[in-house]
Amino acid sequence: MKKYVLTGGPCTGKTTTIKLLSNYGYETVQEAASILVEEELKKQCDPLWIQDAIAFQRKLILKQLEFESQITSENIAFIDRGIIDTIAYCKIYKAKASKEFYKMAEQNRYEKVFILNFLESYSKSSIRKESKEKAIEIQSTILKTYKEFGYDPIVIPKSEAKERANFILSKVSYLKQDKTFLHVCNPKFISRPRH
Repeated sequence: MKKYVLTGGPCTGKTTTIKLLSNYGYETVQEAASILVEEELKKQCDPLWIQDAIAFQRKLILKQLEFESQITSENIAFIDRGIIDTIAYCKIYKAKASKEFYKMAEQNRYEKVFILNFLESYSKSSIRKESKEKAIEIQSTILKTYKEFGYDPIVIPKSEAKERANFILSKVSYLKQDKTFLHVCNPKFISRPRH
């Protein structure tokens, strides 16, 4: 089974693209961070990331691994953020990631990483509270951290969700064997053999 990560800073359209890939019939893994953040915000005390940032990040990695362990497809799956995103966020918020984090990241490798560029408009939400400047810093740190682990992320250009999903599928080698999905792909993103 091959795992492909979709990542990027806040407001880059990851979740929308992941949902579209799911609609196409591919197995996907939801973002663990959003779920844990929502759980923490419902509590009547300070969220865990304020009380103990490293404890929160460890909880996040374990939740991520739990989600990934539930993948049933023998072919490919698309994942909304990977373990290495957690290490990147530790850097951003000046929390030293433990050796355990690095070990888990090395033991759980991904086939390829896609990093999405920002959309035209940037907006905050109850979960996404970063300024545009902070979001740019996050994007840059995520990219650098994946490279530190030996990945060469493919940058997804700013475009409509369908075009992004099709661009990703055109980059995945599995697409060459799965002709059933060719009808959803934008022809300009597909490399066709010469006759």
